[in-house]
Amino acid sequence: MERITINLNLTPSERWSFLKEYKEEVNSLLKYYLTDLSGAGIFETYIDTYKALFISESYKQEIKAVSEYCDFSENEILITNLYYDALKFVFGCTAFCVTNLEQKLHARNLDWWTENNILGQYSKVFDFEKNGELIYSLVSWPGFVGALSGVKKGAFSITLNAVLSNEPPQFAIPITFLIRDVLENASGFDEAVKILSETPIASDCLLMIVGCNKNENVVIERTPTKYIIRKPIDDSLIVTNEYLTLTENKLTKDTLQLTASGRHNRVKELLDGKAPESEIDYFKILSDKKVKMEITVQQMIFNPKTGEIHLKT
Repeated sequence: MERITINLNLTPSERWSFLKEYKEEVNSLLKYYLTDLSGAGIFETYIDTYKALFISESYKQEIKAVSEYCDFSENEILITNLYYDALKFVFGCTAFCVTNLEQKLHARNLDWWTENNILGQYSKVFDFEKNGELIYSLVSWPGFVGALSGVKKGAFSITLNAVLSNEPPQFAIPITFLIRDVLENASGFDEAVKILSETPIASDCLLMIVGCNKNENVVIERTPTKYIIRKPIDDSLIVTNEYLTLTENKLTKDTLQLTASGRHNRVKELLDGKAPESEIDYFKILSDKKVKMEITVQQMIFNPKTGEIHLKT
């Protein structure tokens, strides 16, 4: 597991200079994203307006910096960072937490279709530090500015799962940028949940947030403008790719739901059989043949209390 430190004391335009060592990876990833997004013309048509309205100056500067270490423009890089909002139907994902254990761990499979497993090959842990202190960490890729999975040491961890509702997408902040904002700025679990619940976002999602203390475990079921907070049942919290409580906005027979219930039920069955006692046990559940998908590119376990990350690709 390669780890890269990003210094938040540096200006946004300076903190990505390490990418000069990863130009080939950045170019390969961006080319892959843009090929998949070739049919998402709305982003190309309105990208300048969207950038002006919903992308912070700090992120604009980071994106500009990334463009200096690859062969793609700032707008192309921003479009690829909107990948989730444009093509979330290619995602799966399963995450769970056992809530009655002394040491709470947050386990997650990231399922994302990719050619040649480049998303698995190029996965890294990015440690964001300020004044020499670790603030938060992301499991991500070179050139991707937002966040799909991350942990704030001593506070909480967050993972994003895809879902589809009957509510149309909105012009609003992309969820991957909001997740990173929360990891960087939220003081604790309650503030993180409030921001992730109440902020209008561009598209549907399911968010699992796991804190350090008892009862700090929720799934936020989101549409762009609505939310419901789902809490653990029988000492476990599981999320795949379907709404379990926000059912009025649920689509039926969408591609994400084809395996969602089966994966959810299988994780529940395994947890009911025996509570995991170590990271090895958590990975066994994530790797179960009825849980792991052919498109699984990352398997990870977060410890919100210590900030520790275990990653398999």
